[in-house]
Amino acid sequence: MLTETEQKFVDFAGTFRTGEPDFDRNINLKLAHTLRVEALARRIAEAEGGRDEGRKRVAVRAALLHDLSRFEQFRRYRTFNDAESFDHGDRSARLIDELGFADDLSRQEHDAVVVAVRLHNKVAVPSGLPPEQDFPARIVRDADKIDIMPILIDHLKQPDNEAIVYGLRRTSELTPAVAAVLERHESPRYAELKTVADFVAAKLVWVYDLNFQTSKAIYRERRYLEQLLPFLPDGETVRRLYRDASAWVAGSGSPPEEA
Repeated sequence: MLTETEQKFVDFAGTFRTGEPDFDRNINLKLAHTLRVEALARRIAEAEGGRDEGRKRVAVRAALLHDLSRFEQFRRYRTFNDAESFDHGDRSARLIDELGFADDLSRQEHDAVVVAVRLHNKVAVPSGLPPEQDFPARIVRDADKIDIMPILIDHLKQPDNEAIVYGLRRTSELTPAVAAVLERHESPRYAELKTVADFVAAKLVWVYDLNFQTSKAIYRERRYLEQLLPFLPDGETVRRLYRDASAWVAGSGSPPEEA
C-alpha cells in the first residue's frame, strides 16, 4: 500500500499522461524508476544508517522526489537531456516547495531533502555538508545510479525509445574527448556526450561515485558491469575501464585519484 506522499506523487505523475502511447511510456518509465529508486534508497539507508531513523526517513523522501521535474521536462522538451532543456535536479528541488511535498517535515529534514534532490545529478557531492544532509544526498545518488542501469540495458537490447539515450548518435566509437575524461576515471558532462557508445562507457566510471558498500554489493549481485560490456566497442580503453571498474566494485581496486 502506498503512503500518502507516494500516492500524491503517483497522482502528480499521472496528470502528465496524454493518452499518446509513445509519450505516456516515458511518463510511466520515470514513475516506475522513481518508485524503484525509493525502494533502493530504503534498502541502502536501512543497511547503512544505523539507528538514526530521521536520516533514513529523509533519504527515502528525497529518493521519491529526486526526479519530480522529469515529467514537466519531457512534456515541454520531449527529452530527458538536461543539456537540451533544464537542470532537472535544480528544478525538482524548487518543485518540492511549489507542490508541498515536504510540508510535513521539520525544517532540518526539509532542507536535507531539498539539498539531496538538488545534488543528485551533479558531478559530485560537495565536501563540508553537515552529516544530516550528506548522508541522504549520497544515498539518493547511489540508488539513482543503480536503477538507471537496468533501464539502459533493456534499451540496448531493444533500442526502441531514443529518449533513454538522449537521441545520441548510434556509432561504435568513443568520442576522443570523452575517452580522455573516462581514462581519468571521471564522468563526462552530458553536454560532452556525442554517441551512444559515449553514454554507455560513461556508466563504467559511475561506480567510483558509489558511496556505500551496500550499493557496491547490489551492483555486484545484479552483474551490471558484465551486462554493459557487450554493448561497448572492443579496445584497450574499454577493457581497461571495465577491469578497473570491476575491481573497484569488488573492493580490490584503488580509488580513482590513486589509479
